[in-house]
Amino acid sequence: MYCLVSRFVDLLLPTEAISGEITRLYLASEGSEEDRIGRVTASLVIHRLLSMTTTLLGLLAGSAIILLNYEITVYLSSLLVTISAGTAATILLLLYLSLRREPAERLIDRLLGLASSILRGRLNVAMWREKALKAVQSFHQGVDAIRERPRNLVKPAIFTVISWFFHLSTYQTVFYALGLDVPFSVSVVVFSISVAVQTIPIGLPVGLVEIVMTTLYTLFNIDIAVSGTATTLIRVVTFWFEILIGYAAAQWIGMKAMLGRAR
Repeated sequence: MYCLVSRFVDLLLPTEAISGEITRLYLASEGSEEDRIGRVTASLVIHRLLSMTTTLLGLLAGSAIILLNYEITVYLSSLLVTISAGTAATILLLLYLSLRREPAERLIDRLLGLASSILRGRLNVAMWREKALKAVQSFHQGVDAIRERPRNLVKPAIFTVISWFFHLSTYQTVFYALGLDVPFSVSVVVFSISVAVQTIPIGLPVGLVEIVMTTLYTLFNIDIAVSGTATTLIRVVTFWFEILIGYAAAQWIGMKAMLGRAR
């Protein structure tokens, strides 16, 4: 339920790398101790690593097939390299911060020092540093628990791949519905790049994902009218379906909270 609500927030506030995780962290750790907040944060980071790794592997596989079978423009090849390198760099950074405690502690000290200088000493640096270090310690305890029992990641990894495949199938079946046989590798590349664009941790202007998808399809020599129609249908399915399901989940959680207060 929390994942559905966080996805709902992602779609309303298009900063998927931030808004959904913050929502899920708040819901899963509401009223909990700081050690639980750290463990929940660890689960969110691991989930992000699994999803990004799956997307990267799909993008690399689709790109390899396209490079071997199609003549593509320099612009498209540069885009594939940039997206792949950026995704890989993000994965490595998350792994580095998850496996090493010292860089996170240095980052906390620098951020607190910057905040203290901006607020001109009105910030209780010692108190906030103690809280932050406790959260970091709890976070790494959660990561260590996974490292000690890596088999616990088997089921999440399987479900991540299944989720990736079914989401991708929407892209492919829309073209089938339009009576067109688009290569599966093209759908993999367009899907992977559109997902990567949505995970950029900044506010995205309305319509950017649609523009990216339509442009990519035209680069693969698909008529622009067909590309625009397919993109619109894909976004209707992937956006509004998740909006409706996420809205229902948010209302259900809200009703449970209200009933709990009444009791």
